Amino acid sequence: MNDFGSVGVASPDHVGHDGPDLELLRAQVRVRWVDALEHDDFDDDEDFFDAGGNSLLVAEIMATLGALFGVRLALRLFFDHPTVNELTGALAAHEAFRAPAR
Repeated sequence: MNDFGSVGVASPDHVGHDGPDLELLRAQVRVRWVDALEHDDFDDDEDFFDAGGNSLLVAEIMATLGALFGVRLALRLFFDHPTVNELTGALAAHEAFRAPAR
């Protein structure tokens, strides 16, 4: 497994044409938030903790996303990017989430 904790993060604007499908990745992140929070009453720019989240739920979400994509995700990544859109952009910037070359 790769460790994603020490990698720099680019904004979603810097994801190349071979990057991940941002809408699919955003949907995966959002589903994990809904599952953890047990509600969907938040928008994609709302801070996770303002939506009712806590650090135990962060660990659950990051473990689930990491397992889904086969990469180890540092909890710090979530704390640095606490919205669906920010976390999606941070994940999209990492090579583990890029589509394989065709």
